[in-house]
Amino acid sequence: MRKLIYLAVLGLMAAALIIGPAAISTRAADHLDAPLVATDGRLDINDVYAFQSPSDAAHTVLIMTVNPLAGVLSPTSFHPSASYDIKVDTNGDAREDMTYKVTFSEPDGSGAQSVMLRCVPASRCGAGGGATLATGQTGEDIPVNGGGTLRADVFDDPFFFDLIAFRNGLAFCPGGVGTNFFAGLNVTAIVLELPSAMLGGDIGVWARTELDGQQVDRMARPAINTVFIPSSKKDAFNAGIPSHDQRDFRGNVVGTLIALGNSEATANALADVLLPDILTIDTSSSAGFLNGRALADDVINAELGLISGGAITTDCVGNDSAFTTTFPYLAPPN
Repeated sequence: MRKLIYLAVLGLMAAALIIGPAAISTRAADHLDAPLVATDGRLDINDVYAFQSPSDAAHTVLIMTVNPLAGVLSPTSFHPSASYDIKVDTNGDAREDMTYKVTFSEPDGSGAQSVMLRCVPASRCGAGGGATLATGQTGEDIPVNGGGTLRADVFDDPFFFDLIAFRNGLAFCPGGVGTNFFAGLNVTAIVLELPSAMLGGDIGVWARTELDGQQVDRMARPAINTVFIPSSKKDAFNAGIPSHDQRDFRGNVVGTLIALGNSEATANALADVLLPDILTIDTSSSAGFLNGRALADDVINAELGLISGGAITTDCVGNDSAFTTTFPYLAPPN
């Protein structure tokens, strides 16, 4: 049942992507989902991934991408005054038990930035809590104290979808092929691989960016803010915390679901799944999709059959560059 509900949610997300051509490049997944993040792509979280490492089953990979259309619409650097946080809930109460904080220096003459990783608070992060767990430079693999690896770099945007065909009356796969709208686009990403023992078994994960003590963006599941939160509250959603989601945004989510044709009962059931906005994963499982989110998980194909009554099951595209089975897993930049 949970899988069917999740697929239904994906179908509603896709339906909400029928928008003007000028907006398509920036309003998919969570790219530029709110007014505040549109002012600085370095603080805009595009996607969040959590999956078991395909090269080491005892490790979990956590990824956050920022800077939509990096090098074109956004910079290819990270904000030197911001904190890029990956939050982990270990007991299911929708509150972080540990936070992995990544910060950067100003870019040097070559564009490289110094990188520092910390875990806080000390009481929840073990012996290394509060201390520096890794230091290095962007563009290089950085070993993490206690095991694991960190990398912050420019990569191919892992999001893939034939958005143009979707807008053109679901005219997918002409001649048996499709066109990935995101082919050739880049993002910057933070890739953190850790021993799963440092995280826990069943955990919840979300990412946030913070600048001068203000939370600018947060994200877990794709398109929650983009689809279900009204324009007047998008910045407020990004400034919120998951444990308050049901209290603060349930009415908006239910209202949007009813407006999309759901019954009140169905809308309320879906709202129970959509909120709080946390990506849950059993780190001992490699299942992917519904269990965290892996890079190659094709959420588009999963929902096409739903929104078309089974008439369409694929958009005939995959990612434009192949993902790897070894760190850092993302494809190199275009």
